[in-house]
Amino acid sequence: MDGTNASQAKYYAKAFAINFRKFVDHSVDKYIGIFTLDPQESKDVLVGISRELEQKGDYKGARDVYIKILEAEPNNVDALFKLGKVYSNAGQYKDAKDVLAKVVILDPTIAQAYYLLGSAHFALDENQEAMAAFKKAIDLNPGYAEAYYKVGLICDARGDHDQAIDAYLKTISFNREFARAYQSLGFAYESKGLRDEAVKYFKQAIEIEERRGGK
Repeated sequence: MDGTNASQAKYYAKAFAINFRKFVDHSVDKYIGIFTLDPQESKDVLVGISRELEQKGDYKGARDVYIKILEAEPNNVDALFKLGKVYSNAGQYKDAKDVLAKVVILDPTIAQAYYLLGSAHFALDENQEAMAAFKKAIDLNPGYAEAYYKVGLICDARGDHDQAIDAYLKTISFNREFARAYQSLGFAYESKGLRDEAVKYFKQAIEIEERRGGK
């Protein structure tokens, strides 16, 4: 297929998918066949479609597209990772955990995969596994504010407020606008009976929220 025809095929395949939800059901193969795209071109079209579906909040549609890619390439790390993100965004944490566990085996260098895996464990009240995943994410990305924050939440849940405070302080050292970390710091200090410190961080959280409201 020459470049012009390939480009046109991609355009029409994408246009069809955007306008007709049927593209992500059993008829995917049929329409890919009509446009005679080679495997890489087919995958590129599907990835673009799934991205748009996810942006529109159609997680089921995005999931179906990534599953279609994985039928052809079961160990496609990028597709698995994106499928794990879709499951996470849709609140399907058990599915997210299963997929992301495979991702970190296939490629143990993706910090966000460990973070999302930890988040799935955390949502399922599997805090020991969550902590291990978050620590791995931090090992790979020492400035991972969100991972530090969730480490703090786990420490808080254990009643270890000192460790929680350390984690929250790490969070805001990497992200000064992380309002929830300031709020959590306030609650952690309140739990220790340190009211003045608690009030200081509560005020900072409010100031951040007010700035955001003014944008």
